[in-house]
Amino acid sequence: MEHQHSEEELKNIAYQLGCPEGEHGIKTGEMMHASNIGMTTSAIDALDLKNNENVLEIGHGNGGHIAQLLSKAENLKYYGADISKTIIAEAEKINQEFLTQGNVQFKLTDGNSLRFHDHQFDKIFTVNTIYFWRNPSGYLNEIKRTLKPNGILALCFADKSFMQNLPFTSYGFTLYEVEKVKKLLESAGFTIENMVNKTEQIKSKTGQQVERTYHVMVASN
Repeated sequence: MEHQHSEEELKNIAYQLGCPEGEHGIKTGEMMHASNIGMTTSAIDALDLKNNENVLEIGHGNGGHIAQLLSKAENLKYYGADISKTIIAEAEKINQEFLTQGNVQFKLTDGNSLRFHDHQFDKIFTVNTIYFWRNPSGYLNEIKRTLKPNGILALCFADKSFMQNLPFTSYGFTLYEVEKVKKLLESAGFTIENMVNKTEQIKSKTGQQVERTYHVMVASN
């Protein structure tokens, strides 16, 4: 029989998805990597990476996909920004070889600002983090600040119609329809270049097999 999660369990799932912590956080990172790899791959593909580019990922999880990203072009520099010390430690462990080579680095952030230079990145992407942004307009301004002129942002998020049916998203998630995200991007001075809509079968965070519709919105600086 399917386990019915208590309100406390659902709140904990939501919290760990927003900021994984401790042993539970490590397991959450593994689970997120497995369930999000389709979305992550789509976002990476949307960046159309070229040799010698600097790439920032906001909310990188355990970084199990970084080797895949680095194989897309030569001499890429990858930077990861996350609000979880637990998840950064896991990502460093998984990507130790790349850290040693100097083409990957991770930075702890506060979810409001990005501690990087102006115009540092050619490409920025983020998958399933927008739900947790406390100040979306301010954060997009930060992203724009760190992007080079004509730089590209790939913003990947699940459709509101899917997210609102998950039992834990009423605890700390802000859900978005496509038009709302478009308006946020345009208000921050981005130009929408392209949008990819996809549907996939995944195992949900509570263990059920579900169909997820998601969007990859590509915008230029």
